[in-house]
Amino acid sequence: MRRIVVGGLLSIALLTSACKSDPALPETWEKRISGAKGQKEKLKAVAELREHHMGPTMVPMLEKRLGDEKKAEVKAAIARILGEAKLPSSVDALSEAMDPAASDSDAKNLNKEIAIALGKINDPRGVAALSKLLKTKDNYTVIAAIESLGDLRAKESFDALYSIATDDAIEPFITKKAIVSLGEMADPRAVPGLIRAMFKERKGISFYMESSFALYQIGTPAADLLVPVVEGKDKELTEWAAKNNIKDVALLAKGVQVLGDLHDKRSEKTIVGYLNFKSDFDDIKLIMRMRAADALGRMRSKEGVKPLAALLDENEANARKEYVWSLARIGGKDGVAKLVETAGKGPWGAREESMRGAAMLGEDPGSFDKFAAAEQKLFEAECKEDEGYEECKDVAASVKKHQEKILAYKNRVVAAAECKSDGACWVKHLDAKDEGVRERAAYEIGRSGNAALIDELMKRLPEKNLDTRLAIIQGADWLIDDSKDAMAGARKSLPALEKQVSDERGKTEFIKVNEDLRRLLVKVQRG
Repeated sequence: MRRIVVGGLLSIALLTSACKSDPALPETWEKRISGAKGQKEKLKAVAELREHHMGPTMVPMLEKRLGDEKKAEVKAAIARILGEAKLPSSVDALSEAMDPAASDSDAKNLNKEIAIALGKINDPRGVAALSKLLKTKDNYTVIAAIESLGDLRAKESFDALYSIATDDAIEPFITKKAIVSLGEMADPRAVPGLIRAMFKERKGISFYMESSFALYQIGTPAADLLVPVVEGKDKELTEWAAKNNIKDVALLAKGVQVLGDLHDKRSEKTIVGYLNFKSDFDDIKLIMRMRAADALGRMRSKEGVKPLAALLDENEANARKEYVWSLARIGGKDGVAKLVETAGKGPWGAREESMRGAAMLGEDPGSFDKFAAAEQKLFEAECKEDEGYEECKDVAASVKKHQEKILAYKNRVVAAAECKSDGACWVKHLDAKDEGVRERAAYEIGRSGNAALIDELMKRLPEKNLDTRLAIIQGADWLIDDSKDAMAGARKSLPALEKQVSDERGKTEFIKVNEDLRRLLVKVQRG
């Protein structure tokens, strides 16, 4: 009988002990962390809590532990968890735990983790602490604070960030981060500095990508100041450029590019004029003409169709490609005759671009049979002029490859002969096996003005083929520009778009087109 009693008492004791160490209770972790013998044990306990048992009920305990802990490395681990919890109540505890004057590495790392955590919590009360951390001597902390202030879009931190972004003595990587955060804020006061940043280089590092995107985020106020730049009327900027050894053509080319991204047509006639840009240097001439062509294509400039078609005799393949694709974006069917004509002029690289243009705009499948039939004679003549050309080592094999490409382009025209400009008809071709057919379908839908089709484009944004993805992005962008209903439809896809941009960040295979995807995200986010 005594054994039964003792056993019962032992069971009660074990149950009581189990309740006291219940991992769902904050006091369990309070005792485990505070009672740990050394730093490693404390960090182990914090890591286990984070991985297996973290929840909102743990936050008050962790806020208290953040203040009570002595070791900076343990405090940093706690700060990281509080940031992930994203509760505004943690702002005060995090702010009190930082040490802007820190000199040792662990304390600096704590400041960095606090800056990151405050950004994740995204509460305006964190701005004061983050502004203090901008003044630390640790670059990693400064970068984290800059990024978090950008996430908070805190207007009160504008002056500090603008100062960093425009200070030529600051480390270029920090400058880039400040520019990005100014773009997130979308404060028009940043425009003058961001325009100049487009043309600056320090230690061989350019700030064009970050500053041009930031200007896009700001939108119309940025275009207001870029219009006089593109039209050559900003004397102050011109004088500044001369003092800094920046060529006038750089001002024009980059200004034109951003106006094209913004679809701002106020300088349309001026940009059309740049299609005939003159220079003693062929590379500068072509760069300016190509940038003008790209901008006009993005704007869908009807005024640009005839001047673009007139440039198709250009034998430099990259330049002709730019002119062709601008026509394709505009939907410049008045240029089809010139595309067909120039499909027989110049080297294969240039001729192919004209054929691709005819495939994107034409409706006559028979023309591609003629292109294929003429290729043997044309390529043989080309090889007589340049026998060193790699493809000329086996003319017959090269001609066969060319003809296969030409006849593949025909697929787009066959679809066009069926659908003409009927956006609803083109929807079924968005899933065609031929990526070129999908590409043309996306542009045709984008130009159709049919707001009801926005969902068809938005759900296909993960397209793997880069040319086709760019067409889908551009088509969606145009529909949104043309219709509030299309914008409303696009916003239904916002979570998926945000996830895609996040998931694909840093993936090199999408770098060429995902700047446009990010611009689309900005437009949809801001409605």
